[in-house]
Amino acid sequence: MTRLVRVVFLLALVLAAARASSAPHVVTYLTSATAYVDAGIDDGLHPGDKVEVVRAGTVIAVLRVTDASSHRAACTIESVTAALAVGDVVRFTAGTVGETPPSAAPAVAAPETGALAPAVSNEGESWARRNGLRGRIGVRYLGLFDQGGFGGNVKEPSADIRVDGDRVGGSAFDLQVDVRARHTVQTVADGREFNDGQARVYRLNTRWRSAGDRYHLTLGRQFSNALASISTFDGAELAYEKPVWGLGAFAGTQPEPVDYGFSTDIAEYGVYARLRTAPGAATRWEMVTAAIGSYQQAHVNREYVAFLGRAVSSRASLEVQQDVDVNRGWKRDAGESAVTFTNTFASARWRASHALDLDAGYDNRRNIRLYRAETQFDDTYRQGVWGGMGVGFAKRYRVGFSTRANTGGSSGSANTYTGLAAANHVTPAQLDFHLRSTYYDNDASDGWLHSGGVASSLGAGLMLELFGGVRSDHSKLPAMNDSDTSWFGADMDLDLGSSIYLNLSGEHNSGDDESYNQVYSGVSWRF
Repeated sequence: MTRLVRVVFLLALVLAAARASSAPHVVTYLTSATAYVDAGIDDGLHPGDKVEVVRAGTVIAVLRVTDASSHRAACTIESVTAALAVGDVVRFTAGTVGETPPSAAPAVAAPETGALAPAVSNEGESWARRNGLRGRIGVRYLGLFDQGGFGGNVKEPSADIRVDGDRVGGSAFDLQVDVRARHTVQTVADGREFNDGQARVYRLNTRWRSAGDRYHLTLGRQFSNALASISTFDGAELAYEKPVWGLGAFAGTQPEPVDYGFSTDIAEYGVYARLRTAPGAATRWEMVTAAIGSYQQAHVNREYVAFLGRAVSSRASLEVQQDVDVNRGWKRDAGESAVTFTNTFASARWRASHALDLDAGYDNRRNIRLYRAETQFDDTYRQGVWGGMGVGFAKRYRVGFSTRANTGGSSGSANTYTGLAAANHVTPAQLDFHLRSTYYDNDASDGWLHSGGVASSLGAGLMLELFGGVRSDHSKLPAMNDSDTSWFGADMDLDLGSSIYLNLSGEHNSGDDESYNQVYSGVSWRF
């Protein structure tokens, strides 16, 4: 239990520090094109809304919401003048949709507090939005074409649909749909052709919510919004939610792991409780604990207790996860101890100053002994630790360095050291530049990877990026040769208003034993 005590003590320290600082809505996660914020529909933020990112009183980016849940939202990055970071403050006008001014809608009483909150105007909205539906339908195409006689070609058309319904048609029911399909045609060097079609249902459920949102009952294919360790399941989840605490229970079966088809082989049950700050509080944190069990043919598959803690302030963010497996029956006979700490994960970020960001993390997740894999179990740990820093200067420039060390697992030990540099909106053409250089060293090889790109917003929702890179790999295994690889390409994004998004990219790769062209295109209709 010593490790658990350390984890809980670390979380308590960060929560205590967070209480001393103001914590408005902030950026919680970033990818190259998407920013996630800790505000959603219940905070007055809806798909189509614009969000400003503010640092030191200056707007450094404008985001547009694409998807939103109760207290989370995913946003595309429309414009940026400085590199974004987790913890950046965001601001928006609650209750507005797209460009609708806040004065266009009358005030109504919020269900929990009775305080006045602006209502959402339906003027100019589509039929779907007026009835609480939002989502997207997309079609895409991926092609890989051999240029050196080393292999074959791959053609892969695909389609997807995502629908989120919030009190559909004014009812007490929500809706979630996430279905993706693809068809892969592979032609190998001797002319033979292989076909593989696949359609997966990731989410398909409906949720009933009582007046005031106290009770939630969700039926269908879903994953729990309380803990990431509760994977996709087919069944029911019942939750009772208060502003600062909640309880829940779920029961169901796990889908087939390969094709995501319905299966009754593995049954899964669990209960959980969570404690969090009230909406609008100066400090934002959440703690969740759960007891979960899965069973296959009346045999124990896995029984464990899961802990999750999050804390976010205007300067710092922390997430800690810990799973504790309880082993009995055939697991004890196979050599497991009564209790094992199977998953430990922690990630933290701190804005030391306006210009300096620091981040670090620790990963110690172990393969889990499951009933169906009892005879081929590998109990190695995937251990890793990482850290990094970023420095911004002159408002438009940023440099950074990060390092990561991994041990355990089938890939053995590996270390990486990465340097980054970026410049935003420079030259009269307002170009964005980014460079990356990484040295890696593992049990099989070591080498360098250098990449970079330049992007420009051409107006009217059009973004163009040119990119390229080289990689030099030195093999440590006698059976493998050294290799050099290079690539270059272009990517174009076109956002037609708030409903149509187009993407087209092309890339050429060449190396000692490969040469191919890759094309990707996609169009999404958002409603």
